[in-house]
Amino acid sequence: MTAMTAITTNITITPAMPADCPHVAEMSNALHVELDYDNPPHTSQSIHEMMFGPKALIQSLIAWHGDRAVGQTIFQPFYNPDYSKLGLWMTELYVIPDMRSEKVGNKLMTALGKHALDEGYVSMWWSVLHRNKAACRFYERLGARNSGALQYEIDGNDLIDLAG
Repeated sequence: MTAMTAITTNITITPAMPADCPHVAEMSNALHVELDYDNPPHTSQSIHEMMFGPKALIQSLIAWHGDRAVGQTIFQPFYNPDYSKLGLWMTELYVIPDMRSEKVGNKLMTALGKHALDEGYVSMWWSVLHRNKAACRFYERLGARNSGALQYEIDGNDLIDLAG
């Protein structure tokens, strides 16, 4: 058995629990830093509020190698107008750099796909930065396709101005 196979077979995927919020925040911040965003915003408290607070919105699956968190996906339901049913929106997929050749991303996406089907979601959607070519190739290898949609965002003063 190769070292890669030994590691890959020792990956477990579990739903995030309240005690996992520091891991979720750390990996979300690492993703932001890798994508050249300044001042990553995540704290254990902000993640806990979003996952387990009174207005909980997101969920996470965490990939573990032993007791080490090595990857995660964050997701939430959304209304899919193509079917007039719920779909699953993946907001993040992150694998720590030294585990990226170990199929952790594949295991997370497989677990997320199973979760989507188990919960009755009709689709999975996500966005990826055009410049993140490695992620684009990864998703295409999974069978995903570029839907051709563009994602827009408005925040800060622009949001305030829009609201009048």
